[in-house]
Amino acid sequence: MEKINILEKKPLIEQAHSVKSPIISGLKMNFEMAKVWVSIAMRVIREYPNPILLWKILGKVRKIKNEFENKIPTKKLAKVDGRSYISFTFQGFPSPYFYRNILLEARKLTANKLGIAENIRMVFIAITKKCPLKCEHCYEWDALNKRETLSLNDLKAIVKKFQDSGVPQFQLGGGEPLVRIDDLVELIKTAKKTADFWVGTSGFNLTLANALRLKSAGLTGVSISLDHHDPECHNAFRGYADSFQWVTKAVENAHKAKLVVTLSVCTIRSFCTEENLMKYAILAKKLGASFIQLIEPRAVGHYAGKDVILYPEHEKVLEDFYLKLNNDPQFLDFPIIDYVGYKQRRTGCAGSGFRYLYVDTDGFMNSCPFCRSSTTHVLDGPIEESINRMKNIGCAKFSNIVETSSFGSITA
Repeated sequence: MEKINILEKKPLIEQAHSVKSPIISGLKMNFEMAKVWVSIAMRVIREYPNPILLWKILGKVRKIKNEFENKIPTKKLAKVDGRSYISFTFQGFPSPYFYRNILLEARKLTANKLGIAENIRMVFIAITKKCPLKCEHCYEWDALNKRETLSLNDLKAIVKKFQDSGVPQFQLGGGEPLVRIDDLVELIKTAKKTADFWVGTSGFNLTLANALRLKSAGLTGVSISLDHHDPECHNAFRGYADSFQWVTKAVENAHKAKLVVTLSVCTIRSFCTEENLMKYAILAKKLGASFIQLIEPRAVGHYAGKDVILYPEHEKVLEDFYLKLNNDPQFLDFPIIDYVGYKQRRTGCAGSGFRYLYVDTDGFMNSCPFCRSSTTHVLDGPIEESINRMKNIGCAKFSNIVETSSFGSITA
């Protein structure tokens, strides 16, 4: 098939330069990474004032960083509101909890064992069943718009339980979480300041006032679903005529509130072409996104029983795009691509309680939004037993990661 050089389409590129990119690369990125490494060294030596141990820990951290990046060196960072991010699934720098996973590695090297829950570095929580949309791929379809079972106090207790285990990152979704905007603000505001909080949204109700409220409460960023560069295709996928407009306005409001912006796309087969992906990237750059998240469809929820799994040729298109946008010099000012499928096929899945887990709209712990493998409610006693059970079941599609570090690839 003939390669499409989308860069020759000058009008699209001119549009893409209309918003200043939050991406830094080259000397600016190298300077930022130097600050990160110096800060890590100072923090570790403060905790473990032994130069030999420091050298071992830094070597281990560098090795884990290479594994996290799948041996592809970081060539760009996103910098928003004074903090730098290599991925929207990893804590921004600087912050006190940025060092959490590094200090866990130090504990391992000093022969201190970790608790089962301490290896969890991200928890997804579906805070509501309500949603005004009828999305083609919705994995919570069977629960959608039914009676809520989790009160605000329940949600606070769930977050506290995981924060007490040291979880440094939370993704709050639904349903559409901004249906419960007051509860969402209160949940983030009252949580301990020991984690980054993100909200996954369709853009619904992310007004400027609400974006500012969420930022003030402690929100780090938003992952906004945009499932096509073409407005009509996106609206059809989402089942609502104003959905594309919600997205563009939500992105604008998120920028004004100094929130990090990720655009998330479900990569169905018809979307997996080089032209579609490049047009999407150009639009994402125009909108000033820091990250683009590529999510492969799964035959669950609204897709249950349907033939939606990608073929190898689709996976190759996505992988080529992922590598090109993150490494080719001509794209170093484009958003960073986060594609967990690439990582899962090489290093395994990090779900099932290995590095992250999913709490559904009823409060039950599951391996991930796609693998529902637990019947244990978060608030019913200790969580360790349920995490062990999820680990034993594992991921339905990929093998799980080898549990050798507190880092690892993250799925979404």
